[in-house]
Amino acid sequence: MLTELKEEEAWLRNYHSKMLQMVVHKIDSNRKVLNALRMNDYKIGKMNFIGEEDYNSFTYSQSGFRIERHGNTDLLWLSKIGYIEIRLHRHPTNIKQITIVRRINKWYALICCEIAKPIFRFINPKKSVGMDVGITKFLHDSNNSTIDNPLFVKKMLKSLRRAQRRLSRRHKYSKNRLKAKTRLQILHERIRNKRLDFLHKVSTRYSKNYDVIFLERLRVSSMVKNYHLARNIIDSGWSTFKNILAYKTKLVIEVPSNNTSVNCSKCGNKVPKSLAVRIHKCNVCNLMIDRDYNASLNIKKKGLLLLLPQGLWEATPVEILSESVKQEQNIVQRIVVHYRSIEETV
Repeated sequence: MLTELKEEEAWLRNYHSKMLQMVVHKIDSNRKVLNALRMNDYKIGKMNFIGEEDYNSFTYSQSGFRIERHGNTDLLWLSKIGYIEIRLHRHPTNIKQITIVRRINKWYALICCEIAKPIFRFINPKKSVGMDVGITKFLHDSNNSTIDNPLFVKKMLKSLRRAQRRLSRRHKYSKNRLKAKTRLQILHERIRNKRLDFLHKVSTRYSKNYDVIFLERLRVSSMVKNYHLARNIIDSGWSTFKNILAYKTKLVIEVPSNNTSVNCSKCGNKVPKSLAVRIHKCNVCNLMIDRDYNASLNIKKKGLLLLLPQGLWEATPVEILSESVKQEQNIVQRIVVHYRSIEETV
């Protein structure tokens, strides 16, 4: 197909063959997804061409690229383009694919590498923590440590509204509209960078101190239907935080969120309460603690029951498959546990 197109359209010869193949692969993948949705009785439209301003990435796969160092300068060579000076955050090895992405007026190279990982990881159940994420507090863990939620969109909401009004007043396809659009994009990029910086710092802190982290399995897509809380939920970045923890921490386990805030962490008694009530007070055992702290303790208990039987929480170490980081449906089936001398630990 590409060979015939190159004979008809001479300008296609100015682009590397692997890059053109990846474009065809994207179109074919999108078409298959649309056909699958149509067969499942979903109401969908048709594929549209992407405009020049909206097409912001291209991919080199397997060949057509290399990274070199000339003196103190790092250079990226791309076939049909040439040498480009880049700033490397680390020196990659075994490069399989490079995607060039444009964000506003900046260009980034996303490098995909093949890295050898250990087949098994040793974890210590004693070094585990439960986390309850929220809006007022970003998280409250089972060690009674809290981290405030910065809510970067809320802090910059006034500037965003002003930039959005300027954009809406400009004429379409005018240079002034393009400038206003760029200003708005810069504000969103600043918010994104601040949020990612915050999430990376928090995730690094916990991944260094704990082997296992237990989180609630939250349905964010359903939670954002509450328009009173939707903006703050999206601004918190819970899903991004979970994804970052998944590749930094040895093991991240999601537990069902049923009654984590209702059940008493000490006696198990159910204490119903509204979102406005921030203190958990049990009328059976007289436990009175923060509701988020109570929820994090329940999350940890549920996670430990999924990871190990109740009588073997103190058995260490635990050996798990490195591929069992994502527990989506049945965590117990994905974990291979090997106990070292169980008789000695009992």
